[in-house]
Amino acid sequence: MSPFLDWTAWVVSGNAFGWTCLARSDVGFMLHLGVATLAGSVLQVLPTVVPGHWSLLVAGQVGAVLMPCAVVTSTSLCIRKSRKVFSISPAGAARLFLTFFSAMVVPLQVWWIVGASRLSIVPRTYPQVDVYATFERLWQMLLPVTTVLFILLTTKWLWSPLAAKIASVSKRPKNSYKDNTLQAEGENYLRSGWRLLAVASLPLAIMVSGYRWFHGYPLGDDAKYYSLILRQMDATGIYAAFSTERPFLFLGLYAIEKALGLEASLLLRLVPLALSIILVAAVYYFTRFITGSEKVAALAATFAASSPHVTVGTEYFIVANWLGISLMMLFLCTVLKSVETRSISWVLLTIALSILTLAVHYFTWLFMIFVVLAYLLLGLMEDRPRFRRNIGFPILLISGCMVPIVPALLVAYLVGGGLLASLQLAKHMIGLFLAQATPINFVSFLMNYERVQSYFGREHYAIPLLFLLALIGSIELRGLKSDRGRLVRSWTLASCIGLIMVYYNEWWRFLYMIPFEILGAFGLAALLRQLRLDEQSTIPTTNRNDLLMMGFQLALFLAVGMVLAFSSMPSYILLICPVLIAFVKLYSPFEGDGATVFVVVTFLALEQVARALCVLA
Repeated sequence: MSPFLDWTAWVVSGNAFGWTCLARSDVGFMLHLGVATLAGSVLQVLPTVVPGHWSLLVAGQVGAVLMPCAVVTSTSLCIRKSRKVFSISPAGAARLFLTFFSAMVVPLQVWWIVGASRLSIVPRTYPQVDVYATFERLWQMLLPVTTVLFILLTTKWLWSPLAAKIASVSKRPKNSYKDNTLQAEGENYLRSGWRLLAVASLPLAIMVSGYRWFHGYPLGDDAKYYSLILRQMDATGIYAAFSTERPFLFLGLYAIEKALGLEASLLLRLVPLALSIILVAAVYYFTRFITGSEKVAALAATFAASSPHVTVGTEYFIVANWLGISLMMLFLCTVLKSVETRSISWVLLTIALSILTLAVHYFTWLFMIFVVLAYLLLGLMEDRPRFRRNIGFPILLISGCMVPIVPALLVAYLVGGGLLASLQLAKHMIGLFLAQATPINFVSFLMNYERVQSYFGREHYAIPLLFLLALIGSIELRGLKSDRGRLVRSWTLASCIGLIMVYYNEWWRFLYMIPFEILGAFGLAALLRQLRLDEQSTIPTTNRNDLLMMGFQLALFLAVGMVLAFSSMPSYILLICPVLIAFVKLYSPFEGDGATVFVVVTFLALEQVARALCVLA
């Protein structure tokens, strides 16, 4: 209605917050931060009161930064030192803050998702929701932060060892992700809740991957190629698949098409939906196998539902890469199981997955072999005596996984066509990578504003929140010293080294291979532990009342969001959420952490889904 009113409300709220801090001036940090907040609010007013002076304009800009920074700092300190400020525990303060924050934000996110989905919305006079413009401005504003977070994540393997030595922080327990310390009753309850969250991520994956189909958008450019090959197979037989670089993938698609009696166009529209479900399931299984934690696995599956793997795969229809990543995760699991059990069955399954991945997408096969080699090298560096004694079997296993390349080369030379062209392309790509591999490529990319803007200022990789969680998760991985944790670090290391060294024209290949969703799950789990919203603090109060509280909060937030989206009621009905939650908190102030944790996860999931829908629009 009026930018002046918005600005006035912003300044007045900051001023009120400053006076609130001064009311508790007996707490030292609140006195200083209250003064800083008041100073920031006053400095913002000066350019309006006395216009025309450039010095006052600069002062206004300083105040615009000072006030929100002081508010955020004081809020975090109040949570950390809540016993001194509010006479409640830090976990209780974190629960209260996160619950009321979600009560205001989650309904707005539902409104945004409905708007991004272009469903029928009742027009209202004010406000109108322009989700696309909002995200565009947000991405532009956060572009420097997004880029810095990505650089830190990509180069973490270079700077984190030095930072850990300087800060002397490597004191985490090795099995901090295990659930085996839980009591039986709490364990069953919590695991059921996390499994339910993992299942709930499947509809989100279908929503994101099917967005373009539901709105009648054409499929990505690669879909034309897939459609052409399937039509050729109908006309000339299945031999047409061997004229391509991925014959087994086309044979599988053709078999599914005939078995289900589908048209090729309908089959290709269903493929992204099926692959998104497969990816979520693979991420969940892989993360649970690595960590033994239902919580981390469920969080990873939730992030996977709207990750760049899904959005990039959907928009450009790179289904071979998409399926290859899921196969790679299964392959890495079988590699570890083979090494741990020395079982012939697991070895044969590992070699079979290697052959299948090579037949589906040769680059993914090359990358996963690189990951396993990096895993062996890290083992020799970190656990040299034990690894040297047992390294014979892993080397034989990897050699067996690489043997299928020999018959694949023979078949390519005998068949020719697309297989031979694919082989020549792979040879050229490897030669180009080795000839042009230099860290200067990474620097050159970052120095080109248009490329940085394209990747991180819009579209699929404009994910600063997930970058932040992934950065925290990659640091947290240092506490997981087992062979399984080393495998995840090897995966991350292989993709980051490739990203730094590769020429920028092939940059996207390694960027697509980074396990953002898995690292983000590690990061979020670490933050929940820092806030003491973990399983151990939940068990004593985990009961049916906690489950009812969780259901009530989520139902209330979603219902208000739907009312905002599908009715002409005024937007201040949003205030119903915190008011009702306040009454509930007064009557049951000692519920467990489960409701708060799941509401926070809902907020993060909806944020990523809204972003993904805006990207695909």
